Amino acid sequence: MNFPPDDIKILVEEIAELLLARKQTLSVSEGACGGLLSAYLISLPGASKFFDGGRLVYSLKSRLKLSGWNTDQIRDYTGPSEAVVLRLARNLRIEFGSTYVLSESGFAGPSTSVGLGDQESITDSSKQGVVYLGISGPYGDRSCTVSTGSEDRSENMQLFAKKGLEFLLRVLRTEG
Repeated sequence: MNFPPDDIKILVEEIAELLLARKQTLSVSEGACGGLLSAYLISLPGASKFFDGGRLVYSLKSRLKLSGWNTDQIRDYTGPSEAVVLRLARNLRIEFGSTYVLSESGFAGPSTSVGLGDQESITDSSKQGVVYLGISGPYGDRSCTVSTGSEDRSENMQLFAKKGLEFLLRVLRTEG
């Protein structure tokens, strides 16, 4: 078994190289990736020199409990978005004290339910394969939305993690 895949290993090595050279650190907030971002990052020997840790906020209950949101924000929650991942990234950056936080949340499929109850679930199948990525760092916050075009859950989880690492690497390169 080859873990992580070679293309991911190359991304992680470059991310680590940039962070280590700058004496910077990284944390991740994960949802739809299910822990793959953290697993990919810690697969590199010596990762503890740049990786502070991660938080997996998968269920609505954990997302709301661990997000630092107030009652009004919880009531108004409608599902993953760029605003949501940026809020998660900002909160984790404060909590962990990392230089950067990469956050993701999305719809790996096949369901697009956000755990709000049947009457409030998102039923738009075009959301399958959509991930929202956010980064909070010393030069501000950045976010983007990526669609994989796939309805395959496992494939989307892996693609979400890869797209997240690619987004982080682009930000690190521009902020160097």
